[in-house]
Amino acid sequence: MTGCLTSLLACCLSLVSSSAAIAQTELILKFKAGDVYQQKVTTSTITGGVVAEKPVKTTLQQEMLITTKVEAVTEGGAGKLTQVIDQITLDIDLPNGKSVAYDSNQKEFSDPLLTALHKTLGLLDGAKFQFTVSPRGEFSEFVIPPELAQIAKAQPQGLMGDSLSEASLRRMFEDTSVSLPQGPITKGATWNRKTNVKLPIGEIVSHLTFTYEGPETETLERIGVGGDIEMTPAEKSPLAVTLNSKKLSGVVLFDKVAGRVESNQIKQVLEVTVAAGGQTNDITIESEVKTKLLPAAKE
Repeated sequence: MTGCLTSLLACCLSLVSSSAAIAQTELILKFKAGDVYQQKVTTSTITGGVVAEKPVKTTLQQEMLITTKVEAVTEGGAGKLTQVIDQITLDIDLPNGKSVAYDSNQKEFSDPLLTALHKTLGLLDGAKFQFTVSPRGEFSEFVIPPELAQIAKAQPQGLMGDSLSEASLRRMFEDTSVSLPQGPITKGATWNRKTNVKLPIGEIVSHLTFTYEGPETETLERIGVGGDIEMTPAEKSPLAVTLNSKKLSGVVLFDKVAGRVESNQIKQVLEVTVAAGGQTNDITIESEVKTKLLPAAKE
């Protein structure tokens, strides 16, 4: 009887041990020289509130098609990549009822607003960027085209903020990838990453927390995204901005077989109070960034 109990206990321990081993997963980016793939990045922003006792709302949706090529792979498994922005489209609905549609494939515009947008966005269309990404998603050796770097230095701080700066462009490409933890993990494991964006009203810093939520399908792993948001008002700004509340959530689907991000979605909701010229207005800003892997692009 004792022998049977001992055998049963040993069997149970073996099953528990095997289950624990199976539950561990290692998430790493994989690169193969010559691979080419395309991503669609969609950014949606809805800004609404009451200004001068009238409701106002502005909606913006931007789509970018980005082609990535793996030029080489280092001994440590990092990928030396080039990325080219193939196309940028932008749709804007303004409070006055006017709608604006921009496409970087179009080279001439009759609308002054589109002409102004093209001076910035048109520079990115077709631009080639080079950088290295580690198996954990760490970026290094980021290089932007020389002609773009010269223009970025002279860019005024206007509606587009520091959109052409090296830091801003690097952040844009980092947002299409993912930060991954070191070593095997189990369900519930967490890790962190910080991102920031500079706008005319100030700097917004997002403290992202990633949580491994387990398998979504046989090949896809689900990673939840949460965290906190901080805002630092810009110096010498005519606007006084106070951050009243914030929400941050998202989901990453990671293909563990291909070693790539299948899709990435992060949503932020900010409620702020803006004071200027003796007036105070409450504004809500909802932004969402989605990245989707498309079928391999042909060269």
